[in-house]
Amino acid sequence: MLADTQVLAKTPLFQGVPPQALEVAREAFVARNYPAGKLIFEAGDMGAALYIVQSGQVRIFRTYLDGRERMFAYLGPGEVFGEMSLLDDQPRSASAETTLDSVLLVLYQDAYWSLVRKWPEILHNLATILARRLREANLELEVLSFEEARGRVAYALTKLRKQRYGDGLKMKLTHQELAQLSGTSRETVTRVLHALREEELVKVGSGYVEILDPAGLEEVLFGLR
Repeated sequence: MLADTQVLAKTPLFQGVPPQALEVAREAFVARNYPAGKLIFEAGDMGAALYIVQSGQVRIFRTYLDGRERMFAYLGPGEVFGEMSLLDDQPRSASAETTLDSVLLVLYQDAYWSLVRKWPEILHNLATILARRLREANLELEVLSFEEARGRVAYALTKLRKQRYGDGLKMKLTHQELAQLSGTSRETVTRVLHALREEELVKVGSGYVEILDPAGLEEVLFGLR
């Protein structure tokens, strides 16, 4: 059982629910500690729980048969993941792994439906989360299908910023990780970052990228510069 309801109150899953719902949810969630580099679940696993990041960081990714890895997101405190398993009884579509020592809050399927029967707002909130994910997936599909490398890298950096990855606009990020997020090669990412640095849109250092001009980066994403 959780010590308090502060973390739950900040997550989109419990937006607008009454305080008593949070108190009941506090008893329903299980807090689990995961060291950095721990696989939480793997694509193809059957799932029956959603997770909320209380502290630390989780990456969502998929590894293909040829060994290539595609990164989808980095999630920090307050973010929800694994929610689809509560609704469709299908295998996990991606893998999740901690990148830092983390505390994750786990809500199992039976406990979730017990909460929803009492407070249907939670089901509406889950639908809102899924709708947001679908919109993001549609934009990502469009970017990766039609944009050149410059737009893809700008999209990946913009996405990380909106996910509050790193310390403000400064992100601990390798060129290889950015290549996995943008669907390009490491060499291409290096070339694009150098060009964006020349335009004073980003600052690039050893193991990090800092966004200097978020609006300018979005202009690159949408082909406006």
